[in-house]
Amino acid sequence: MDIALQDDFELVLRKDEFQFPGNLGALLDQSTDLYSNRNGIVVPNEVLSFEEYRDRVCRMAHGLQRIGLQRNDRLLLISPNTLNYALIALAVFRLGAVLVPANPRVGHYELAHFLSETGPTVVMCESSAIPSLSRAYELIKETPAPYIITLDEKLPSTTFIGELDFSVPSSTWEVMEPHDTAMIVYTAAMDGYGLGAELTHGSLFYDAMAVADEAFRKNEAKYEVVASVLPLFHTYGFTTGFLGPLAGGETCLLLNTAMGARRIVGIMEAYGATQVFTVPAIYFSIMKPLSENSELCSQINNLTSGGIAVPMKLLESYRGLLGLNISEGYGLTETSPVVTWNRADGPPKFGTVGYPLACSQVKVVDDTGKDLPSGQEGEVLVKGLNLFSRYLNQPEYTKNAFLNGWLKTGDVGHLDEDNYVTLTGLKKDMINNLGLKVYPKEVERILGYHPAIRETRIWGEWDEKFGYVVAGEVFLEPGHAMSAKDLQIWCRDNLSPYKIPRKIKINS
Repeated sequence: MDIALQDDFELVLRKDEFQFPGNLGALLDQSTDLYSNRNGIVVPNEVLSFEEYRDRVCRMAHGLQRIGLQRNDRLLLISPNTLNYALIALAVFRLGAVLVPANPRVGHYELAHFLSETGPTVVMCESSAIPSLSRAYELIKETPAPYIITLDEKLPSTTFIGELDFSVPSSTWEVMEPHDTAMIVYTAAMDGYGLGAELTHGSLFYDAMAVADEAFRKNEAKYEVVASVLPLFHTYGFTTGFLGPLAGGETCLLLNTAMGARRIVGIMEAYGATQVFTVPAIYFSIMKPLSENSELCSQINNLTSGGIAVPMKLLESYRGLLGLNISEGYGLTETSPVVTWNRADGPPKFGTVGYPLACSQVKVVDDTGKDLPSGQEGEVLVKGLNLFSRYLNQPEYTKNAFLNGWLKTGDVGHLDEDNYVTLTGLKKDMINNLGLKVYPKEVERILGYHPAIRETRIWGEWDEKFGYVVAGEVFLEPGHAMSAKDLQIWCRDNLSPYKIPRKIKINS
């Protein structure tokens, strides 16, 4: 089921810069034409101007085209944040191919599901992902993709990225319609298997432009340096920390969440960060080194958080200790992902997740679908130019995700008189683990592959240190024994790390 672009939003997005350029990857061309000598992307020890950035992306597109990647092919990318990630993603869009991102520590059972559904033509990954990839292909009993390309080192029976032909920049891009798929991102595993949400060239473009319009004040003399401490395989990081700066012509300072707090702050200082996009756990970790760097704090004008609610203790600490506000936003994968934002041109409304972006509308309904007035709690519904088109190969799930053209988020909340959204709970069976979403039925399904386990129950449990964590109990087959340590070892080998139960009871 395709959700048509809403006519009423065209009035809101009448500005020239909001007009879809024919390809999501053309965001880079727009910024290069305006700011060719400005720094476009920065990773530790490497800085590319927008002109250099576009040249590298166009050479990457040529290299991928030479190995046969073409319009509508799928490319599975398994990698942490690197410059190559950025170059590959934009090159894939320019070719009209489809990007399928995966957590670099994805388990092989989850990966097998992604592979069997998307059938990628090319897989690009770090060498550490090869064992999981091989096991996943064994599970689905299919011949591996024609091209498996490693990004960090050459391995037997693979191609190394350095062996691709980058000799010529491919200066053109495929003309795409706004409803054409750009990414397939797996989410919503309420029934045990993740659904591949098809995000479109248009949905990602409009969301990125709306984020840029909110987050960055236009100033030709001074530009923002946006420290993105978010994984690119997650749509929050991909849109806000990567596409958003690109759409606004600002500098993306791309960092890894695995970096130590002092290193993160040191790099932010070295490259003159003025904004930070990350999650509460990272804000907690960098608070002390930031408190020791008053000059850096004085140049930061915006801190944005998402993925999970910001604890009041953290908000108060940043305001009191550092003189900085943390603003919250809200979204979900199916909305590309940002829906609401605490605007950068004024103080945030603490406790809310902000006001709808220009490309979104929000309402709250009761269990019968009736609209509720401000202040009354119900399910949050969304519609707009940033909506996904469908779940891959799942027409019934797609149909059931909507109510009269509005996406049912599964989140509970209310609107205030100014249309700011406050979230209060969940209708869906999901655990928000430090911003990463865990679906109990998926964990139960994978634990069920253990030969000694007869039955499993998984739930979320509050932990004072970590917030909601994965917890549960397993019931063993007759005659089997297992220790908690044995189960943890098996989980580390078969589950993505954030889905591993921290608290588990074993029943004979």
